[in-house]
Amino acid sequence: AYGADEVQPDMPQGLSVADAAYHTVHGYPGGVTALAVRMGVSANTLSHKANPNNDTHHLRPDELVAIQALSGNYAVLHAMAHALGHVCTPAMPDQADGDPVEAFMLQQRAQGEYSAAVADALLTPQPTPNAVRRVAKMAQDLIAHTGHQVAVLRGRMRKAPGGAL
Repeated sequence: AYGADEVQPDMPQGLSVADAAYHTVHGYPGGVTALAVRMGVSANTLSHKANPNNDTHHLRPDELVAIQALSGNYAVLHAMAHALGHVCTPAMPDQADGDPVEAFMLQQRAQGEYSAAVADALLTPQPTPNAVRRVAKMAQDLIAHTGHQVAVLRGRMRKAPGGAL
């Protein structure tokens, strides 16, 4: 954690996929047993599968998805993305309903909110954790709105011969 009043981040830096799975399973409220019940599997088997030192039991992709969906902890997803040189961004629904002007205005508003959050954080010699969280949230929103804007424009493109975009 960054301070006494903050929760730990979903994925501490450098966490491997196996360690992320272990911590997600064992960090579930009620422990492995409670998560196993929700998944409809044996607690013993789930514990073995989540053990990074176990070479005989492995979590299947569908189990990893279920573990994250049930726990609300996406550390495994982030660890996988990190291992492959990518980052994950939460998706937000398109609010422009396919209107390109509306998509542009929403993206520009998100750009302004992101810029304001960064400017506020830079006004102090040492930004507070809340200021950094605000910047991160505004960055995620900006990325989502930019993706929606590109999707609206892509949807309005004239189809190339052969159907390729």
